[in-house]
Amino acid sequence: MKMSRIYFKGCNGFAGEFMGRIRFAFSLLVLVPALFSLPVTAVANGEDDHGKGAAGNSAASGSSVSIVSAERNIQNESGQFTLVLKRSPGDPRVGETAQFLLVLSEKVQGGFGAGPLPIEKAAVLFNILKLNGTVITDNLSVTEEPGGIYRGSYVFDDTGDYKINFTITTPDSRTFAADFPVAVSRAPVRSSFWIGFLIITLLTLGSFGAIFYAAKRKGSVNYRRFAPFAAAALLVLIFSTLALAYFLPPRETRQIAAIPSTTAAAAAENPLAGQTSITIPKESQLLFGIKTQAVAVRQITSGLKTTGVVRARPDAKAVVTAQVPGRIVFNPTVALGSAVGRGEQIGYVEQVLDVAGQTGLESQRLELEAQRQEVEARRLELRNTVLSLQSQQAQSRAGAQQARTRLAQAQRELRRSQNLLEVGAAPRRRVEEAQTAVKVAEEEVGAAVKQDALIGEQIRAAQTGQSIFRAPSVRKPSRNFPLIAPVTGIIDQIKASSGQQVESGTELVNIVNLSTVLLEGQVFEKDLPLVRESTRASFTSSALSGEVYTIGTPDGDGRLVSIGQTVNEQTRTIPVIYEVKNPFNRLKDGNFVEITIDTSGDRQVLAVPKTAVVREQGETFVFVFDGGETFTRRPIALGAEGADFYEVVSGIEEGERVVTEGVYQLRTTQPTA
Repeated sequence: MKMSRIYFKGCNGFAGEFMGRIRFAFSLLVLVPALFSLPVTAVANGEDDHGKGAAGNSAASGSSVSIVSAERNIQNESGQFTLVLKRSPGDPRVGETAQFLLVLSEKVQGGFGAGPLPIEKAAVLFNILKLNGTVITDNLSVTEEPGGIYRGSYVFDDTGDYKINFTITTPDSRTFAADFPVAVSRAPVRSSFWIGFLIITLLTLGSFGAIFYAAKRKGSVNYRRFAPFAAAALLVLIFSTLALAYFLPPRETRQIAAIPSTTAAAAAENPLAGQTSITIPKESQLLFGIKTQAVAVRQITSGLKTTGVVRARPDAKAVVTAQVPGRIVFNPTVALGSAVGRGEQIGYVEQVLDVAGQTGLESQRLELEAQRQEVEARRLELRNTVLSLQSQQAQSRAGAQQARTRLAQAQRELRRSQNLLEVGAAPRRRVEEAQTAVKVAEEEVGAAVKQDALIGEQIRAAQTGQSIFRAPSVRKPSRNFPLIAPVTGIIDQIKASSGQQVESGTELVNIVNLSTVLLEGQVFEKDLPLVRESTRASFTSSALSGEVYTIGTPDGDGRLVSIGQTVNEQTRTIPVIYEVKNPFNRLKDGNFVEITIDTSGDRQVLAVPKTAVVREQGETFVFVFDGGETFTRRPIALGAEGADFYEVVSGIEEGERVVTEGVYQLRTTQPTA
């Protein structure tokens, strides 16, 4: 408090006191960003590794900028080409200028030193595309340097997965292209900026509040007089924030240096140059775990490389929707990742009727009730008719029984009269009367039987009509509509919850079956003749931990489904679709894959395992086992790239053994003098 009184002592009046406080606060606010920037700058300078070149440069935040490399080997009717792309930073961020350095070389045959030669004076253009083929920017140019080196740069505006597509035309008008994937992220937020911004805001508001409170205690508060001072405080806050953002940007920034140049064909000038011998004792060989393999002639899957995306089969995806508006009720077993079968009920929609629907339902019920009463009356009438006919039938049967009794008596009387006539005890007239009585009785019996049969027919007709007239049901119509799974698969998404009110057609559940998936790759139209002649391919993905799988071979598990019929107008590519098995569902819908379409046919080439090949400072070499304790570092020239092997153009012979395990230990061992 004494320091404040001394500081404000020279100020005259309220305005002088306020401006003095403002100047004092502004001096503090200007010092805040400088204090925040000092430790960060010190950390950045302290972490610079000047011995690593561009890869060791650090940003203001202390995070290093890495350089990553990727290689593409292309073989077609024009030749064998190698593209090595170096990219800095390895993890590009939105708003940063990503640097690209492309090294082009061609593998040629000729004399003893067959090997790659740099491609100079080529026309190189590159496009930035999304993984689905959407063009972001096209026909970007590069600058050329000696040795087949081409530089370019690009600033990514948004995060996501992209492809960098290079199209190269050699001086002799040969054209080829290659894709390189790149993932762009957003720069991390710098917490120190927001801490400084909070401190600046609190200091500004606190100073203004303290002055306002002091003026209020003196009873000299005038809001009109305070308006200019409030504007001044706001300007101080704005300028201080801008100063802080200048020293400490809200997001971390990095200084990206140019990628150092390398010459791709340096090792190809003399394939035997740079050979060095290394002596490793037997005990050390066992300790290092060194293993060798003989170089042999074999068939490899090599050819056209392209990028692709995993897609679920169209008949293996389904969406369950609500048939009617209502309340959703799912079964307790329905959850993300749970399996369902085709035709299985996973829940139901309980329909909820509005006033109009309830009125219509009630009128339908009343109409059905009236119909039921009418039918019941008709059935009752038919029932009475049946009862009346049954009574008549009973009377008819009783009359028929009496007629039969009279017939039996007449027949007995006739036999008796005939017996008496034979002995002369009765006249013939008596016999004739008895015969007449029998005929009359027989007619009565026949008439009674016919009447009984007629009444029986009438009864059956009435009973049939009674069964036809059945009263309609007046039960309430069912208001629960089942939700049925259209396919067998796994529940991938649940877009509603039990009890939620939804409209008709609302998507509720996504079901997908990934036991078999489709791989959709994109090839340029100029490569279509090569693709048509090949049904074999191989693929790998980061989701498969680098494992390589084959398609269309005896050991492979997949097939070529189709080659697209339409060329994309923007990218000039055609989709090529393969179907592969997906055990344990390791591949997911939308995964990025790298596909190698086999264009080598049945060609047998000298091949070396990929694990034996070392690329270092523009040189490609292997370690050859010379026997005993001696190994030779041997530069080689590579040809086509297969799934597990490289074609060897020169530098090694069939039968020589190369190191496939323990290569790192050999690289770090000093050569023999």
